Amino acid sequence: MTLQIRAIAIYSHHGERRDVRFSLGALNIVTGASKTGKSALLDIVDYCWGRSECTVAEGEIRRGVSWFAVIFDNDGEGILVARRNPGPAGKASDEIYFERNVEDFPETTAPLVKNSTADGLRQRLSAILGVAENLYIPEPGTTRRPLDASASQAIFFCLQNQDEIASRRLLFHRQGEERIPQAIKDTLPYFVGAMGEDHFLKQKRYEDARRRLRALERSYADALALTDEAAGTARSLLQEAKRVGLLDLDASADSLEGVRVLLGQAAGPRSLEYARTDDPAADLTDLEERRRRLRIELQELRDDIKDLQRLTSEASEFETEAREQQARLASIELISHDKAGHETCPLCDSNLAVAVPAVDEIRKSLGRLDRQLSAVRRDNPRLQGQIAELETKRTRLEGELTIVQGDISTRIADNERLRIEQDQFTEQARVAGRVGYYLENARTLSDGEGLRLQLARVRAEVGELEAALDQEAMEERLTTALGLIGRDITDYAGRLELEHGENSLRLDRKNLTVVADTINGPLFLYQIGSGENWVGYHVAAHLALHKLFRTLNRPVPAFVMLDQPSQAHYPKEKDVGEISGAEDEDQVAVARLYRLLLDYCLSMTPTMQIIVADHVDLLQEWFQESSVERWRDGIKLVPMTWLR
Repeated sequence: MTLQIRAIAIYSHHGERRDVRFSLGALNIVTGASKTGKSALLDIVDYCWGRSECTVAEGEIRRGVSWFAVIFDNDGEGILVARRNPGPAGKASDEIYFERNVEDFPETTAPLVKNSTADGLRQRLSAILGVAENLYIPEPGTTRRPLDASASQAIFFCLQNQDEIASRRLLFHRQGEERIPQAIKDTLPYFVGAMGEDHFLKQKRYEDARRRLRALERSYADALALTDEAAGTARSLLQEAKRVGLLDLDASADSLEGVRVLLGQAAGPRSLEYARTDDPAADLTDLEERRRRLRIELQELRDDIKDLQRLTSEASEFETEAREQQARLASIELISHDKAGHETCPLCDSNLAVAVPAVDEIRKSLGRLDRQLSAVRRDNPRLQGQIAELETKRTRLEGELTIVQGDISTRIADNERLRIEQDQFTEQARVAGRVGYYLENARTLSDGEGLRLQLARVRAEVGELEAALDQEAMEERLTTALGLIGRDITDYAGRLELEHGENSLRLDRKNLTVVADTINGPLFLYQIGSGENWVGYHVAAHLALHKLFRTLNRPVPAFVMLDQPSQAHYPKEKDVGEISGAEDEDQVAVARLYRLLLDYCLSMTPTMQIIVADHVDLLQEWFQESSVERWRDGIKLVPMTWLR
């Protein structure tokens, strides 16, 4: 498997297309002035690989491009990945198009319809790379989660943007981001081949065997404990079974075997028979509602009776007062009828200072009182009859209320009885479960040596898998792989004439850096001066890694993209243009770096591709033949016509 880059394309908002094509298994150089879009090529590949953020710089490209696209070549098969530009200030787009077995880019963006998610894209790329199922499990005691190597981590070994390639502290792509360094450390053993392809399957088998071993050990320990304390445990369970009603209270046995027989009866299935209520349809809620209505009706009836009784009382009081008034007025019969006048006393004919009512008027008042008394006497029997009728109704309602209250009390008692029975059944089930567990374990041991033999077989299986998964052996394979990488780093550093390149060099997995082992002790990359050295060691480390990847046919893309490797000699903002490569030390150093890249590709042909974006344009023939794009004199990644 050699996954390389066949071409990169961008589309305008009007559907126009601009391609940048590369040679497979060779050195490809894109040279040009500053601000022409060279660095964006690496960002486009990173974005189309499924990165969660588009890192293409804000400016003409973000404004003028609608879609980014890359065609990868997988041993001759074209794989198209296109992703919409999120636009100025946008972080990322979820519109991703993926297609296999393509020859070229579509002419327009019309066919680019979303058919994949970012996660789905990364999974597809992992499958294309041939990443086998794997899982790195951190050392015991760490809080990190296990991590499986995938295409997401493989790309870290393939890209070096202009801020990374000259860094004294960061060796790999995105190493300065949170959690990325640990991901590189955890997946490096898999990518360099220290972890076999079947390691994951062995790991799963080992974990499964360990789970089975723990379960068998628990069962065996429980069974032994049951055997050692069989008599006491069995008799204790027998007493519990009798207490909760699983056995008759007089059930007993003289031997342990007899106790187990009784326990077997206690643990056997049984039907549940709940107590029946006298009135199954009676519902406590309905009864309480009926009681509430009866109480309301009874209270209303009592209020009516009180109103009638008050009316009767008032009529009786009125009758008494009226009788007294009638008796006083009856005295008019003593008065002469022919005597008139309000100023003369009707009894003694004397003159009065204050006038008194006439006899006729008194008689009229007496007549009115007679009529009122007759009305009271007539209405009183009817009031008494209504009161008697209401009293009879009240007696009936009070009887009904008493019956309902009794039904409620009965229902509550039935419910409480059912609750007690349910609690008893629950307790019986709990005890029956304990009895069944005891009998099962006792039966397991009584079956002979079966459990012991099974335990011995699983222990042997775990031991074999532990040997196959020997962590120390994997670390030894990793040390060997890193040793081979260090040997090649030393070789490349010598060819680049880097400072301390005469010493033994190695890749430090723990700190993710290059270390020179000198007679005075180790020197880390950040302790070595000069930007030329930093760039050179970055290049040497990546070339050495990919040499091992290709030799072992590991599932890592077979390309490296480098951005501005000459910046240590020529500032990235300065366009140096054409140079001979021999006029001064800087030119010689740059020519030496590019010659190493060319010789590396030639030695690895056709399994390795290097793509470089830079300012310099060496006039040497081999450099010119490796140059695929020259962006100067107004030529850029994004044509000026797209921005008008």
